[in-house]
Amino acid sequence: MSAHAIPDTPEIRARMDAAQAEGMAALGLHGSEVQAWEDGYRAAEAADSTFEWWYFDCQFDDGSTLVVTFSNKPHTDPGGPITPTVLVIRQLADGTRTHVEPSFPAESFAAETTRCEVRIGANTVTGDLDTYRLHVDVEGLTADVTIHRAAPSWRPGAGITFFDAAKTHYLAWVVPVPYGTVEATITQSGKTVTLMGTAYHDHNWGNHLMGSFLDHWFWGRAHLGEYTLVYVQMTTKGLFGLGQIQIPTFYLARGNEVLTDDLLPLRLTTSGEVPGPGHQTYPTRLEWTWEREGDRIAFTVTQPRLIEALDMRPRRSPLSAVLHAGEHPEYYDFTADAELDIRLGDLVDRVTGRTLYEKMMFR
Repeated sequence: MSAHAIPDTPEIRARMDAAQAEGMAALGLHGSEVQAWEDGYRAAEAADSTFEWWYFDCQFDDGSTLVVTFSNKPHTDPGGPITPTVLVIRQLADGTRTHVEPSFPAESFAAETTRCEVRIGANTVTGDLDTYRLHVDVEGLTADVTIHRAAPSWRPGAGITFFDAAKTHYLAWVVPVPYGTVEATITQSGKTVTLMGTAYHDHNWGNHLMGSFLDHWFWGRAHLGEYTLVYVQMTTKGLFGLGQIQIPTFYLARGNEVLTDDLLPLRLTTSGEVPGPGHQTYPTRLEWTWEREGDRIAFTVTQPRLIEALDMRPRRSPLSAVLHAGEHPEYYDFTADAELDIRLGDLVDRVTGRTLYEKMMFR
């Protein structure tokens, strides 16, 4: 079954603008500027039915990486009890990898609604959009991390996508740090290093099994020269009797200026499909194009290197295992070469570099 992109027509834009305004009003949002409370605990009043996570991704100058995710519960069991986890993935430049995700008692979890302030056991994160400080202490690895934002915080419209006509099932997100600088002191196996590099932070929450309404997504980010990009395409399993629908999201900034976050002109073409781990495949070339009234942005991704492949079948909840019966979700994470070609009004530029992106497959 082929997927249909959302048409870019005046009627569709008007409907989406109205839905966005309605969503903003319902969420207490005021315009496009992200406020500090938006990175607070959004599921606080509905924690019994909502998953939520705060994700941090650091790329250091020595070639190593650190990923940290604070979660209130598994996204495979949004209706389950609070089961806080801290996911830590540490990869050294030589490929040596540590991947741990310890669970903690429910009473060890605390989060504020007015700003990003989360505690899970001895692990903490605090932030105000401009600066974030993380302390991590899990299974023999400790880290103290400071992130300074270097590109405007952003949410796509109201930041929420509904996947049913009654607007009860949703997935929401905000990107407080599309790009930033990072300093970290990490101790592992008796060795302490102090590192510098770049970072990204986003925040997600939702109240329904993502695999029940999504077939797959591509999600990526890049910082090339002075440009920061976030690019997404979600493909649904079939909504509202329309079959599969492609839902794009796009953010392009230069320094502290957002050049565009208009999603409708974004299109993705993939080619060079090859087998991946498990039973899935992935393309070796992704061509993202954004075109509107004579303006054109082309972002080409090639030579992907698979960083990680994860079998995402639920293991924690018997209920989520039943709901996922017959499905075999997989997650691929890549680094790749990237080329950005911009023709936006008087701005004409071309830059190359690297991008990080993922393909999440729910069946």
